[in-house]
Amino acid sequence: MATVVDRYRETARRRRRRAERANRRLDIQGLRMVAVLAVFADHLWGWPGGGFVGIDVFFVVSGYLVTTSLLSADTAKHFYWTRARRILPVAAVVLAATYVASLLVLAPARAQSVGKDVLFALFGVANWQPPAEDSPTAHFWALSVGEQFWLVWPLLLLLVGLLKARKAAVAATAVVIAASFAWALYETADNPAHAYLDTFARVWEFGVGALLAMAAAQLAQIPHTVKPLLSWAGLLLIVASMVVLGEAGFPAPWALLPVTGTALVLAAGVGGEPRFQPVLGNRVSTYVGDLSYALYLVHWPVIVLLAALMDRGPYFDICVVAFAFGLAIACHHFVETPLRNASRDAFRQARKDMERGLFHVERRTRYAAVGALVLIAIGLCAFAARPDAYQPHSTTVVTGGL
Repeated sequence: MATVVDRYRETARRRRRRAERANRRLDIQGLRMVAVLAVFADHLWGWPGGGFVGIDVFFVVSGYLVTTSLLSADTAKHFYWTRARRILPVAAVVLAATYVASLLVLAPARAQSVGKDVLFALFGVANWQPPAEDSPTAHFWALSVGEQFWLVWPLLLLLVGLLKARKAAVAATAVVIAASFAWALYETADNPAHAYLDTFARVWEFGVGALLAMAAAQLAQIPHTVKPLLSWAGLLLIVASMVVLGEAGFPAPWALLPVTGTALVLAAGVGGEPRFQPVLGNRVSTYVGDLSYALYLVHWPVIVLLAALMDRGPYFDICVVAFAFGLAIACHHFVETPLRNASRDAFRQARKDMERGLFHVERRTRYAAVGALVLIAIGLCAFAARPDAYQPHSTTVVTGGL
């Protein structure tokens, strides 16, 4: 008779096989979950104090995935279009909604300032003109750094002849990592506030992920008995970084800790998901990982705008969590995923189905709609039941967005 453990193991094996067929790594989605929840918790509760290292995790993962995509002839040809379709629509929707909400909630002068911040974020240069820490778009600096990397990195790889000389690309990447880290060390000591937002001071983090992608063939030879050890060691190093580290010494040298931890997890998953890693590979972790991009975009505007309407406390926390997850689910399932998977054939078929009165809604999408509505309803109930009086155009200052 099969035990609960046996059923869990069989379910985990089936999920790993499905993920491998879809060229999707569950542990990476789990890493995204860890990263976004750490950032969210840090912004909402100020704990863990090093929750901001979730950004460093995102950067390494992004460098790995972007370079893996560029190494594939099929995806490299449409890299910019695919990346733009994945990133820009949700960001544009969130920015537009944030600006409209700011006009309704914030004082006119502050709302006007948010309008300028939205433009910098929309054009991917939010880190060049960083907004005030209490701006609802303050967190877009990280997205801008990523966009600038995605814009330049493929061109650099082409310059060194990636398709013809992989060793040259590896050497060039190592040089870029060393130069970027050296610059990060210097600028962190000289001007830490600027270093934190400086793209070149962050490039080495993307570069570590890129180097792992280039060494995939070698990493795939890691024995299966060693993979779980590497994965757990990396995860523990990331968590320790979140708990132990403070803001001093970032991005260099202390970002080395979460970057190394992320690199260990990524290396352990090359060539097959590591077993005995339920924290990153379970259904909840991977689903929150799927939501991570949308959740990162919406959580900070929700915190800032609600702080202008209500006092901090349990009701505030319930509202923030419910609204942030509800909006993230809606953005992921009804904006991000449809546009990422859209094609001319799909649009053509959808139009024909609508003309015939046929509507195909997946069960997962129906569940998402219900879940988003329930969470938003919970947030509205908590907001209506709050003990403090309504505070129009409050001057409450929220920090932590950077």
